[in-house]
Amino acid sequence: METEKFYTLPRLSYGYKDLEPYISEQQLTIHHQKHHQAYVNGANAILEKLEKARKDNADLDMKSVLKELSFNVGGHLLHSLFWGNLASASRGGGVSKGILAGLIEKEFGSFERFRKEFSQAALTV
Repeated sequence: METEKFYTLPRLSYGYKDLEPYISEQQLTIHHQKHHQAYVNGANAILEKLEKARKDNADLDMKSVLKELSFNVGGHLLHSLFWGNLASASRGGGVSKGILAGLIEKEFGSFERFRKEFSQAALTV
């Protein structure tokens, strides 16, 4: 692992402007390049710390190290899933279709109601 990083920031399948007006270019850029990158950097730093400790035959507080690694890898994986679930309107984003549309209709009554509840929940985070 000396020259390569284990985790890397994934490329987005859309441009930073492509999700406007729902997510601004600035918001998407910061969330991807700063926030998600911090999880990638954190995970790689911990892996380097583990590698160095093994090389130097040094002891580590493994519970703490693994908790921090889990946090960063989890953040990286969840964000990677998140990016893959977004799409610009020109690439099929917008109102759901098919099986997902049926499930949303069944659970919420309409896509508009789903959007309203989702937005209200997001505001509380």
